[in-house]
Amino acid sequence: MKKYRIFITAAFMAVGLSSCNGYLDEENLSNVNADEYFQKSEGFESLVNGAYASLRSIWANEPWLFNLGVDIYTRGESYDVGGSYENRDVYSSELNEYGTLDAQNSFVGNFYQNVYYGIQVCNTAINKAGSVSGLSESTVSQRLAEARFLRAYYYYLLTEQFGDVALVTEEINKPQTDFSRTPEKEVYDFIISELNDAIKMLPASQENFGRATQGAAKHLLGLVYLTRGYKTYGQPSDFNQAATLFDEVINSGRYQLQPTYADVYDPDNQTNNEVIFSVQYDTKSFGGQHGGNNQRYLYGFLLDKKVPTGFERYSSRYGYHENQFMPTQFLYSLFNTSVDSRYDVNFTSEYYATMPDESIGLKEGDLRVYFPKYDQSFTKADSLALMQENPNAIIITPDRWKQDIEHIGGSGMCPMITKFGDPKDDYTGDSRQKKSSRDIFLFRLADTYLLAAEAYYKAGDNVKAAERINAVRRRAALPGHADDMTIQPSDVNIDFILDERAREMAGEYNRWMDLKRTGKLIERTLKYNNLAAKVNKMDSHILVRPIPQAVMDQTTGGNFKQNTGY
Repeated sequence: MKKYRIFITAAFMAVGLSSCNGYLDEENLSNVNADEYFQKSEGFESLVNGAYASLRSIWANEPWLFNLGVDIYTRGESYDVGGSYENRDVYSSELNEYGTLDAQNSFVGNFYQNVYYGIQVCNTAINKAGSVSGLSESTVSQRLAEARFLRAYYYYLLTEQFGDVALVTEEINKPQTDFSRTPEKEVYDFIISELNDAIKMLPASQENFGRATQGAAKHLLGLVYLTRGYKTYGQPSDFNQAATLFDEVINSGRYQLQPTYADVYDPDNQTNNEVIFSVQYDTKSFGGQHGGNNQRYLYGFLLDKKVPTGFERYSSRYGYHENQFMPTQFLYSLFNTSVDSRYDVNFTSEYYATMPDESIGLKEGDLRVYFPKYDQSFTKADSLALMQENPNAIIITPDRWKQDIEHIGGSGMCPMITKFGDPKDDYTGDSRQKKSSRDIFLFRLADTYLLAAEAYYKAGDNVKAAERINAVRRRAALPGHADDMTIQPSDVNIDFILDERAREMAGEYNRWMDLKRTGKLIERTLKYNNLAAKVNKMDSHILVRPIPQAVMDQTTGGNFKQNTGY
């Protein structure tokens, strides 16, 4: 059984993580007294860097709690990991279909543990800030604000996933098991207070890309106000406050939408000024271990497994993809491909053979798999014409973009989300060793615009809501179609905003939180997620996750009860 006691050890001194910007530098610090080291400038800096590095523990692997059990992704086929499924099929079905989700789910337990680990690193940095030598007062103040920003972010993730949580704000340097769950409302009050203070101390820009800024803190605080505004304890001013904060970020002059949607995901453009806050990665940080992230591997399928010939597993052209997270047919249906550039940036519809098959006359480079556009007519005549030009092409029509498991009867194939491709990936063939060095975007300006639209809509101002949405849609327009992408205030409602967020942010790690926040999780998941609808076990209790059983077993506090329904 895993131990979930919250404590810190000298292990934090071996952070061992670096970034492409050099501010998370690897350092071997064994046999050094932690208290003494963290009070020195280099030790304190490494501690704050460790707080940033803890973001990787949360986001490096599959976003089980954020992109399963929603409307635009569903559960696909589980592939083995190093020769074992590791119960991935069981745990993912619990999170996607909800019917059997319980406190033993390892993905839930890992997330809970990783977030509290990050909080404890932040608490330690915050505690040590008052006794640091060798740094200027302004630098210490800035690093303190960064740690408080990260801690606030972690508590936002925790309380949205679990509701009432243990609010731990002090450094713990020995095992402790006596905790109480703080009411969600009080956790929100704490988050808001922390972010308001952080905004005053954070700079508008940082020398090291990836460090927290005023813009990142304002974006997060806006999101917190927006989320609280939907809750029973929300304040009447929450939506207006959120809109104001989002507009301050938009109008700050620090951030700009990239000229095209494709520019946002250019692997050579990861530090572009649309990005407000991201998890930093670089191949130098991995050393001899598999330390990258999995984002590029999701939302696809193994070409060599599903297609008889024409592909090797570790193709440099298409890389390795898994079907664990499968886009739903609903996601594809949201795009008007005649005017919107985002479909072809998000998805790949044509796959060309990477190896020949002489027995059927297939040559390397021949079209092998073709997915027609979901919203465009593809007739029998179109099929015959394509086959005339490409006799070895396999055409997979949208009605077959479903699982080939659980008696669904689909092909197990669909247009893959490929915008996160990483040309620097050195995938070795072991499915545990995923080494994508692409940064993971957590906040970017297009997201800010859409959140501002949501805040204005909830505040009753559809005109401003439409303006914010149109800024995003016009950027996404195909040349000459900006007017076709422009909407009117009367078009704005929560479902349209959620659809727009799906189009703009396909594959990013926010869907469960978006649906929960807006009160649409149950409705839209049952409508569009085929496996969740088949089981049909969603009710209000699934709006929070079960507290991990190991935590329940080891916690001695009297006010630490399991969430209802688990």
